[in-house]
Amino acid sequence: MPSAAPIALTDPTGHVPLAVSVVGVAVLVIVALVALLVLSGWIAGRRHDHARRDVTDARIRAANASLAAAHAADEGWDPAVLHAAARQAATAVGVADPDAVELVLVAVDDQPGVDADRAVFTVRDGEREIELVLGRAGGAWAPVAP
Repeated sequence: MPSAAPIALTDPTGHVPLAVSVVGVAVLVIVALVALLVLSGWIAGRRHDHARRDVTDARIRAANASLAAAHAADEGWDPAVLHAAARQAATAVGVADPDAVELVLVAVDDQPGVDADRAVFTVRDGEREIELVLGRAGGAWAPVAP
């Protein structure tokens, strides 16, 4: 039985191809490790962003509410009157227990004059979230169409 011909690891010029050489294998391993590190870093970053999204959104809502309250106070609007009007509006739109809801002033639109002023509240009752827009009619706050 004739013996099998040996497999040549050299190209016609007598050099060993890069894919088979020690340097070629080392380069391929390094490239694979870098790609693995990049992929795992990207996945970890996405998980971190996803985990912090709720906290970040809550901080943004709190900052928005603080800015709206500061703007309303700067315009001389009485927060107690605004909240009472928002509770009455919440009752009008069907929130069962307006004392058990969370009212958050999220926007203030102070236009020239009194009757064009707007205050936007978010009402959360545990099950749903409603946006209420209050406007002034004759100096009293009442719900208006957005």
